[in-house]
Amino acid sequence: MRLTKSHVVSGVLAVALLGATVTAWYFAAQARTPAQRAEETSEPDDSVISVRVDQDQLIETIDFDAVLDRTGDFKVPAPSAPEGIETALASKIPLKVGDEVKAGTVLLEVSGRPMIALEGDVPAYRDLQEGDTGPDVEQLQLALQQIYGTPKTGTFDSRTASDLKKLYDHAGYTRATTEEVVQDDTSDDDEGFVDTGDDAESEGNTGGAQTSTVVRGALPASEVVFLPDLPMQVGKINAKQSAPLSSEEPVMVLASGDWKLEAELPDATASELSKLGADAELEFGSGPFQGLPVGEFELETREVEGEADRWGEGETPMVEKTFAVFAFDKKVIEEADDLAPGEKQKVTLVLARSAEDALIVPLSALWTDAEDRTMITVLEGEKETERHVEVNVTLRHEGRGVVEPVDGELAEGDKVVIAWRDRGNG
Repeated sequence: MRLTKSHVVSGVLAVALLGATVTAWYFAAQARTPAQRAEETSEPDDSVISVRVDQDQLIETIDFDAVLDRTGDFKVPAPSAPEGIETALASKIPLKVGDEVKAGTVLLEVSGRPMIALEGDVPAYRDLQEGDTGPDVEQLQLALQQIYGTPKTGTFDSRTASDLKKLYDHAGYTRATTEEVVQDDTSDDDEGFVDTGDDAESEGNTGGAQTSTVVRGALPASEVVFLPDLPMQVGKINAKQSAPLSSEEPVMVLASGDWKLEAELPDATASELSKLGADAELEFGSGPFQGLPVGEFELETREVEGEADRWGEGETPMVEKTFAVFAFDKKVIEEADDLAPGEKQKVTLVLARSAEDALIVPLSALWTDAEDRTMITVLEGEKETERHVEVNVTLRHEGRGVVEPVDGELAEGDKVVIAWRDRGNG
């Protein structure tokens, strides 16, 4: 389309008019009266944050954790890997903390083979097999005697092997055996060979002599754990499922003996308990003793390992720590049979109690005037006029305080200032 000169002039005039209109609108929008500009540039008023005075009882307490345990423990060392296996792995962990351990209990499965608990005072120090003799064989027989009536002969005989097989069958594993090729004492004219029992297998004739493979019952040292006091209880399990066993720590810790409840105390708590002695007011919180009265306790000083230096170099220092040991009667505990070593019990030491109708405010409401008096600011009426009240603080705990007015009035529900916030600073 062809534009004429009149069309171009009209377009220029329209654009100029639009620009003038926009400019006029902008300056009109920016225009302010002197009063408006003064109001906008003046400092904003402060805002006040306040809370209501509460009327209740405030109790000053210290909480700490005690741990349930037993007086005796047994650390089960990591066994060697089964024959033909390079690394000992925890292939199965059949127990959990608190489980009972008795004769015949499988403590752990290591690379597919069991670690079976039996009663005895001497750790297994060698692999045993049929025909062996010695005091360790007697110990094995005495342990099996409690289950199967195995006679004590001091010789690993066929009865011992048979009862050991029963033990493995009950645990769900095949018994360990050894094999040996032996030569029979028969002549070439004899058709048979020496019968070595059900486990014997014929190997044929070698050089005119009849041979057979003798299978004998065995007990690898890695598959039995002799425990001095049964039954026991699982107190701790360090082994991890499908993970290699560490020779630097026991695979588990078993507990026995009397129950005990004790707490390693922070220094401040130990100081308070030592000062209060038998007059200390203690309560049981969450845990197996919740709701029961706290009995007598004793304070003991023990040496424990302290913290190593940050570089982990040198020996770990020994430091003195105070322990509180609590007496208790297991008979009064509900579900006492379900107690497990390592359970935590919350203990509360009550240091002070206010009156039940005490006036309580946040500690952030307190301030000190030029005369070093402790003050609070009360807001009154719709305009929230400020009124200052001098108070005494009689008890403080966890950010709250019990106050008593010295000069002025204070009542439940009064609004007290806890902060002044400048609006311009958010």
